[in-house]
Amino acid sequence: MTPRPPHGFTLIELMIGVLIVSILTAVALPTWSEYVARTRRHDARTALMQASQWMERFRAENRGVYTGAALPPGHSVSPVGGGTPVYDIALADVTAATFTLAATARAGGPMASDPCAALTLAHDGRRTAAGVGSGPVFDRCWTR
Repeated sequence: MTPRPPHGFTLIELMIGVLIVSILTAVALPTWSEYVARTRRHDARTALMQASQWMERFRAENRGVYTGAALPPGHSVSPVGGGTPVYDIALADVTAATFTLAATARAGGPMASDPCAALTLAHDGRRTAAGVGSGPVFDRCWTR
């Protein structure tokens, strides 16, 4: 009589499988988290650019002044058009010739502790991130 081959996995084989899965998870999770954060930042930048275009259309239709402008309905949060709101979009410092748009991460939200929790865009195209107009934080927030 020949011995039957064993069925199933040994404990060592199972532990090796668990080790491989945990290493892959340790590598993949931070990469995935950064990808999600970059996507949220991109959505906020897109919302600011759309609001800026809205302001320019308003100015063109109202004799060259921004006075009296407001954000269009549905454009006060990012992402625009659906999804869980992550950033609040606000129009500030509106005068006849200037405006500033701000994207601020929602308190307690997933981007609240991110360095890019506050983005601004002015009427002349000036951009800031976390209050600065250049440097590594600015580059991370506006170019990636």
